[in-house]
Amino acid sequence: MSDLKILFVGQTVPGSRTLQRIKALKNIGCRVEVISTNLAEARYEDRSSLATRIRHRLRCPADVADANGKIVERAAGEEFDLLWLERAIEIKAATLRQVKQRQPRVIVLWYAEDDMMNPRHLSRYVEAALPKFDLWVTTKSFNADSNEMPLRGVRNILFVNNSYDPAVHHPASLVDTDHAEYGADVSFVGTFENVRAESVKFLAKNGINVRVWGNGWANLKGQFEALRIEDRPVYDDQYGKVVCGSKINLCFLRKGNRDLQTCRSIEIPAFGGFMLHERNDEICNLFEEDIEAAYFADDKELLGQCRKWLSEDIARTHIAKAGHNNVVSGNFSHQDRLREILSAAEKVKS
Repeated sequence: MSDLKILFVGQTVPGSRTLQRIKALKNIGCRVEVISTNLAEARYEDRSSLATRIRHRLRCPADVADANGKIVERAAGEEFDLLWLERAIEIKAATLRQVKQRQPRVIVLWYAEDDMMNPRHLSRYVEAALPKFDLWVTTKSFNADSNEMPLRGVRNILFVNNSYDPAVHHPASLVDTDHAEYGADVSFVGTFENVRAESVKFLAKNGINVRVWGNGWANLKGQFEALRIEDRPVYDDQYGKVVCGSKINLCFLRKGNRDLQTCRSIEIPAFGGFMLHERNDEICNLFEEDIEAAYFADDKELLGQCRKWLSEDIARTHIAKAGHNNVVSGNFSHQDRLREILSAAEKVKS
């Protein structure tokens, strides 16, 4: 299915993994036409208006880019093989119905990196459209359980592991100034969450120097001598310099998403960084403990692991290299993952 004609609908803001997947689809030979659900100038750091926040709370997001109208208009033209929807929470069941009426053979696919059992991620529009998807792809293994998304009307569901872009996520070369600008004993890259904040504060209170990058952390600035809050995100090259410049890279999981793995679970070792990850069976099956990554279960163990691995430079370096080799020698790239998904879509079609 490498020569598929795909109509791809999703957020195309700078730094998004959606853009990485679009590029990867093109690289494996697919013809991809993109409809953005966001306005051209949109960024992740944009502050939502009150009306937008209210609509999201009501689970009825506005279609600011008229994606529904563009999909219907496009379906009236040249046939395409696959309609790929990625975090396109504005798209309505009526839109998918019109697509199927005009192009009965098209495969309608949803790709989800969020826990779609959480109402915060599942809009009323997508909820009403669940039976209309031919293939539902998720990075949340539990969403494939019979009492989760299938119970809500999803017919064919595929769990896939997270993936990375080899053109972006690869070991970075740092000059002397980079170490000062991006380096750390312990770092975390990600959005603020209360439980994450408690963990990094616990480390700082116990003398571990931690540097945090991402949105929403401003209130912690200056509270602890050992805690450095950058109060800004890092993407692509800067992200790689943070990972490669840090002795330990924390991988916290989002509790509201019930994460067992996340994009950083693959990206950190892809960069060649040493990863200290929240422990669970799923991630331990991907990276062998104390061989390819290190793990922790609670703040007490997190502190002990930081102290241990900060003092063991050689062993830490070996683990980082082994984790990197695991990723680059396995089927973890976006292209690998997309081929897996397209193969499943072909079986659905047949």
